[in-house]
Amino acid sequence: MTTPIRIPRSAVPAARPQVPMQRGVAPQQPPSVPPQPPVQPLPPQANGLATAGLVIGIVATVLSFIPFVGTVSWVLAPIGLVLSLVGLVKSTKARNGRGKSIAGIVLGVVALVMCILYTAVFVGSVSSVAQQSAAVHQVTYEVTTAKKTNVTVTYSQSRNDNLSMASVGDTASPWSADAQVSGLVGPTMTATLSPDVDHLGRADTITCTIREDGVQVAQNTATGPNASVSCAK
Repeated sequence: MTTPIRIPRSAVPAARPQVPMQRGVAPQQPPSVPPQPPVQPLPPQANGLATAGLVIGIVATVLSFIPFVGTVSWVLAPIGLVLSLVGLVKSTKARNGRGKSIAGIVLGVVALVMCILYTAVFVGSVSSVAQQSAAVHQVTYEVTTAKKTNVTVTYSQSRNDNLSMASVGDTASPWSADAQVSGLVGPTMTATLSPDVDHLGRADTITCTIREDGVQVAQNTATGPNASVSCAK
């Protein structure tokens, strides 16, 4: 009896896998990507704050040059400045209104400067008027006539704008009196020729003079039978 010979599997070479040959097949190409359209920039956004600030700044600047009416700019100028500043900040994102915002800021500053100047002038004027009103002046009233005719005189003695008048009647010429006067109402006087029984209808020349603190501030002359003259600072 014949015994079969067994060959171990490791001694038998492994068969190579057969790769089927593909004929006439072209290599695959990557899919084509269609061209993308260019990205369009976003249009500028509206910036109403910049426009409003510019308009208010123009109005405030124009009004600030008008006396008394310009006081309205104390309110309009800050509003225009705030709107223009906010509009300037917004212009970076909105890409619109930068020029208007800057112009509004400049006009608002100009309006404020004019308001400050007017206020300074007004305060200075009020202070000057108050000082003048409080100052006391030494006043001398004088009346003369060419023919020594008697005169009747009325003159002011106002203190702190409280009107006060004094008068003398049928007094000899030349005549003079001293008084202290203060306030905005300056010294005033009127003088008239007194009737002369001995020389009825006689014409004469009458002159009034006012001196304040030694300086002549008023003088006037009239001629006639019943001449009347007035002087005022």
